[in-house]
Amino acid sequence: MDEQLKKLIDNVCCYPDPSPERQKALNRLLMLIQQLPGIYKSGHQDYLEALNQTWEWVSRKICEFEARSPSFQQSLVTWINGYLKWRIKDLYIADSNYTISLDRLTRNNEGDETTLLNILPDRQSESISLDLLDIKIAQIQEVERQCLGQRIWQYIEQDQEGKLKASHPRKNPECHCHLLTMRLLLQQPPHKIADIARELNISNQTLYSHWKKNCLPLLKDIGMNFGSDS
Repeated sequence: MDEQLKKLIDNVCCYPDPSPERQKALNRLLMLIQQLPGIYKSGHQDYLEALNQTWEWVSRKICEFEARSPSFQQSLVTWINGYLKWRIKDLYIADSNYTISLDRLTRNNEGDETTLLNILPDRQSESISLDLLDIKIAQIQEVERQCLGQRIWQYIEQDQEGKLKASHPRKNPECHCHLLTMRLLLQQPPHKIADIARELNISNQTLYSHWKKNCLPLLKDIGMNFGSDS
């Protein structure tokens, strides 16, 4: 893998920027890099935006990359993650403008009333400034402890009212919010937008735009409804 990565990077860097030849070589390189184990993951709702920004940065800066460990692959992943983690940090800083009350009442696994703060995982090293959906995702990730998270997971998975399946691009009914939510948010590890788009024969941009503009607001509404339930 190290030799393959070195060769693909050399191919990119031997062509002028911009040029069709460089873009083709870059596409081959990005397809391989995106499959590498160890790329940093985050449960933030805008993680894919941060990831896309990272791939754009890699496209611009790849010829400046220098391996700093015996493993070329691991060194490359560390380099990419260094930038990606800063972009994700930016997302959480932006979230600090919208902070919910952690005193909101909900019910725990035993049916007793408690606050959101009591059922959140311990985050002593972080300031809690997540919006309501992020809290729900944290609950889903600890489903064995989070009764509310279980209910939201089941609601999304079943979609009995068809709200998620009803939201899709006009010309692509199969690209609905239920499928995207299951594969981009609840699947571990999340599927890649490029893979889903290729499977559904839809452009990456159209799929991402629908996810960002329609599916995420719909999921926020679901989170708000469960937050005010009981």
